[in-house]
Amino acid sequence: MLPNQARFASGDNEDTSRWPCPIYASERITIHKSTFLAHATEIRDAEMLPVFIDHLTSLPQLKRATHCMYAYRVSSSPLSQGQQDGGESGAGDHLARLLELSRCEDVVVVVSRWYGGVQLGSERWRRISEVAKDALNKGGFMRKREENTN
Repeated sequence: MLPNQARFASGDNEDTSRWPCPIYASERITIHKSTFLAHATEIRDAEMLPVFIDHLTSLPQLKRATHCMYAYRVSSSPLSQGQQDGGESGAGDHLARLLELSRCEDVVVVVSRWYGGVQLGSERWRRISEVAKDALNKGGFMRKREENTN
């Protein structure tokens, strides 16, 4: 593991040992009483997606999240990709565009939001992107994209 990569389970008292790949967590961002947190992991088969989402959302810390949005891209032939808004209208598409523009593959990124009662408007998109990019960077998925373009 590289020094700047943080394994999700490192200090959060959550059992990620049942998942075969490291799960990388972003830093938490709280703004106007809403909290955002993202997780990213390698996924090479879209059929594993429901298993991973169930695993992640069953963790005690994440069970109470108001929204659980995600996007994935798997480089199998043909490319498999998809998204889910998780009750945050348009968020899945937003995350899918981020993965596509970043050329990230074989990854799923999940953003959890705990709604704080204040409408954030366009600020929510910035925060969703910020935590998603943080988790993808910690997992090295963004670096892989950069290596593929050189």
